[in-house]
Amino acid sequence: MDSNKDEALRCINIAKEAIAAGNKQRAVKFIGIARRLNQSLSVDDLLAACEDLDSSSSASPSSNVKKVSTKDKGAASSDGISNGERNYTDGHVVLVRQIKTKKDYYSILGVEKSCSVEEIRKAYRKLSLKVHPDKNKAPGSEEAFKKVSKAFKCLSEDESRRQYDQTGLVDEFEHNQHYQARRRRRRTENDYFDDEIDPDEIFRVFFGQRDAFRNAHVYRTRAHTAAAHQREDLGNTGPSLMILLQLLPFLIIVLLAYLPFSEPDYSLQKNYSYQFKKMTEKHGVEFFVKSSEFDKTYPAGTPGRHAIENNVIKDYKHMLGRYCHMEMQRRHWNRHFPTPHCDRLQSFAA
Repeated sequence: MDSNKDEALRCINIAKEAIAAGNKQRAVKFIGIARRLNQSLSVDDLLAACEDLDSSSSASPSSNVKKVSTKDKGAASSDGISNGERNYTDGHVVLVRQIKTKKDYYSILGVEKSCSVEEIRKAYRKLSLKVHPDKNKAPGSEEAFKKVSKAFKCLSEDESRRQYDQTGLVDEFEHNQHYQARRRRRRTENDYFDDEIDPDEIFRVFFGQRDAFRNAHVYRTRAHTAAAHQREDLGNTGPSLMILLQLLPFLIIVLLAYLPFSEPDYSLQKNYSYQFKKMTEKHGVEFFVKSSEFDKTYPAGTPGRHAIENNVIKDYKHMLGRYCHMEMQRRHWNRHFPTPHCDRLQSFAA
């Protein structure tokens, strides 16, 4: 019964959108579906609003602002209608509908896959102003705004964008965000570092720097308070330990200065440092190196080249395993979901 009630309420919302758009036939259709799913819902006001559509359309057929009945004024105010007139345009409705029907994050923001991070930021800045619920009162604007913010959150970070480009698994990105947030809440005694997607927080970072800075000040104040309590506890352990703790950062810096550091010889992804494409002799796995002199430094058939290619294959198998695990999770809910990474991993075993 609860599921029927939820479906009935969803049909009621669709009917309200149809009334706002002046589509009487669609509104009556979904009102009837809602009544069949849950007969306890009151739909008299919506039916009255449908009857008023004929009279209002005949009085002003080309008007961009549609009237609603007096009975429906109170209910319609929450859907962007006030004082008998809706305060959003058909363009607002079309924009919200377009965003809600799109699945691809690049398509939602209106950018190409090869675009830069700055282009993604500009696209989000422009689109979020148009779809923010404070600016766009059309039904569904809040859901569309959340969708735009999720797309920006994913594509503006290198790691999540790389994962999305390789798998295209939108649900996994959102699931991982919530999973990581729950882990952080379990590891800490407070919610200072909650990392769930907050569309309004993202919006304030772009257009409300004062709030963002004030929140940062609160976090810093709490951090300083915690540090003060920690210093009080450490002060009771004796002067020798305090001196050691004060010298510890300098000792670490000295050790790091003398430790050897070198970048990896290869990368599975092409980037600014690794531009030259190579391929392993076994399995034909692509990898990228930093210098065109790689073949001279590690000639084919030498032990050094053989060791590097073995590491490339091992890293590639590990990456396939991670993505295969994600695909099998999707397969659990949809048995027709493709598993290209699992198929590739099986080819290595064969």
